[in-house]
Amino acid sequence: MSVQPFTLPSDENRLAFIRQRIEQAVFPPQLEIGADEDIWAYGSDVDYMRELCAYWLNDYKWQDTLDELNRFSHFTAEVDGLNIHFIHEVGSGDNPKAVLMTHGWPGSIYEFHDVIDRLAHPENYGGDAQDGVSVICPSLPGYGFSDAPKRPIGQVTTAALWNKLMVEVLGFDTYIAQGGDWGSVVTALLGLHHSPQKGGGCSAIHINMYGLQSGDAPSTPEEIKWAEGFAAKMQAEGAYLQLQGTKPQSLALAMSDSPLGVAAWIIEKFHGWSDIFTPAGRDLTKRYTKHQLLSNIMIYLMTDSFATSVWFYRGYFEEMPHIAPGEKIEVPCGIGEFEEHYITFPPRSLMENSYNIIHWTSYDEIGHFAALEDSEKFAAEVQSFLKKL
Repeated sequence: MSVQPFTLPSDENRLAFIRQRIEQAVFPPQLEIGADEDIWAYGSDVDYMRELCAYWLNDYKWQDTLDELNRFSHFTAEVDGLNIHFIHEVGSGDNPKAVLMTHGWPGSIYEFHDVIDRLAHPENYGGDAQDGVSVICPSLPGYGFSDAPKRPIGQVTTAALWNKLMVEVLGFDTYIAQGGDWGSVVTALLGLHHSPQKGGGCSAIHINMYGLQSGDAPSTPEEIKWAEGFAAKMQAEGAYLQLQGTKPQSLALAMSDSPLGVAAWIIEKFHGWSDIFTPAGRDLTKRYTKHQLLSNIMIYLMTDSFATSVWFYRGYFEEMPHIAPGEKIEVPCGIGEFEEHYITFPPRSLMENSYNIIHWTSYDEIGHFAALEDSEKFAAEVQSFLKKL
């Protein structure tokens, strides 16, 4: 389980393949809809995707993305037979705590590229160097530059991998875990199954999505109302989850030869789950540049990992992680409740049945991809939790 330095690579042949496919992309017809309708309600906007592809061909440079990420220290290590890629940025100060940050789908380590330095070196942003933490940011198995398993694995298995990475490979006695999307499920499982009290190293967790759900049924009127809204939202927006969780290979075959298809599939989620509301309607440019959106997409394409990334959903269905009725995450828990537009947090009364909450901050802005949408506010939220430990 030796740790090896790693530099994110380029691949000119793969770049040429992607460029050729974008140049030859065939677009479906644009819909004709009413003036009061949202074109994105039908899926990705064809006109926007044409615009994005023009930028992709004429302005985007993969090397710029590599330069952004390679300023950090990257490594790989074999953990239970999988070569796991991770960033390890050692924090300022005399004895920095270790913070393990886990991304989700359709995100990547790129989500954290403007957060890592803020957490590791707060003195660069007007803060105190002694508050710096060492940030470990791995690519999930089957995502980006980490190996893919031979068949789907889920979040329970990944949490065990992460604890082994932190304790046995990197040598941390304890660490704090943070995550959103799938990262919130892995993070909560670390707190549930891999705390120091249970022989692991996870001493506290911070999540910005409600992923690992309580086994206790909603009981108060407020909790029941939330549950009904949650079910309605999943009915309206959860088709992708069912597809990726049941027939991932069918989707993989459709996407494996289509960079445009991968981009459209991912962009629709960034449009639908982000805080991009403006007086004129939803606008991706409120939170993202085209470079940022394509940098995340290109990590999937350059590593040919879209197919294996969606295996993680099948792994979820096979492992079905949950908190059993009466069971509780006992380590200190922090909640960053951003203005989520997909999976919202339940009332605190329900959360406290299963989570030992010492910190809860609600925001009326920023959405699902909080670290990328507003790195400054996201970093400040995590720092505010860390100061309570």
